[in-house]
Amino acid sequence: MQNSEYSTLAELTEALPELSSHRDVTTPNSGRIVAWFFALVLVAMATALIFVPWVQTVSGAGRVIAYSPNERQQNLESPVDGRISKWLVLEGERVAQGQVIAEISDIDPQIMERLERERDAAQARLDAAETGLLTSQKNVERQKILAEKGLSSQRQYEMANLEYQGLQREVATATGELTRIQVRLSRQASQVVTAPRSGQIMRVLAQQGGVFVKAGTVLAVLVPDTEDRAVELYVSGNDLPLLSVGRHVRLQFEGWPAIQFSGWPSVAVGTFGGTVGVIDASDDGTGNFRILVFPDAGANWPSGLYLRQGVRVVGWVLLDSVRLGWELWRQFNGFPPIVTPGSVENKVKGK
Repeated sequence: MQNSEYSTLAELTEALPELSSHRDVTTPNSGRIVAWFFALVLVAMATALIFVPWVQTVSGAGRVIAYSPNERQQNLESPVDGRISKWLVLEGERVAQGQVIAEISDIDPQIMERLERERDAAQARLDAAETGLLTSQKNVERQKILAEKGLSSQRQYEMANLEYQGLQREVATATGELTRIQVRLSRQASQVVTAPRSGQIMRVLAQQGGVFVKAGTVLAVLVPDTEDRAVELYVSGNDLPLLSVGRHVRLQFEGWPAIQFSGWPSVAVGTFGGTVGVIDASDDGTGNFRILVFPDAGANWPSGLYLRQGVRVVGWVLLDSVRLGWELWRQFNGFPPIVTPGSVENKVKGK
């Protein structure tokens, strides 16, 4: 200390702020601010992990469908063999229920006349057989009375009975033949294809003119008008035990901008509410199971003009609420979500 510029400790202490070496090791104010910031962030993160709730979800993908089978996409088939003589609609055209779609002509222009003649002949054979049956029945009754009185042999009675049974078979055969011809005549008379429901013609598959079509050939595809829509989602078999009818679902429709926070559905934007209504009893052959989701009361899904059948959908089935820290720990360890037994049933009952 004797050779030092500062002779006393007090002088050295007073001169410390002026020393460049002291300024180099002193923490600047900006560093203190950063340290306090990270400390507050750590405290906030710890608080969030302990107290912030997180809703567990099961995700799935699917499409929009019509719930009623009668309102789903339908194939319009040819009722008879023949050629398409005239199309009365174009692709994309809207049709009303019962409106004629196409007219079909038979390759044989005389087919209806011949079928009517066959029907008349079959009806005449049936009438004759029924008349003979009635006469034979009276003969059997008469032979039975004569045999009981000893005025006729037993063999004559048996022969009359055999004749009656043979006429019964003839009546049955004639009835079947007449029914077959009537059915064919009825089908042949239906040489027009009509729309079973109101909707839009999506495809016209058969050409007009010389193209021969058989009965049952698909001529066009109709998409009926409907507002009774549902969403079918496919979820993994690993998640199936977590699902139950009545659970709420958030849906994001293709073409509708949305921001989805799976853990905080209340702050999601652009998604729509639904409820699990049906869970299939078997998978689709690949280990995935189909669930049907119906709109929540007052959910206000987009109208059928925009939300068409077949639109792809992503959905999140809402499970139980847990703490954020527990959810992160579960995901880091790869554990499945845990569902409290009876949680949905209790919510439905208002418990």
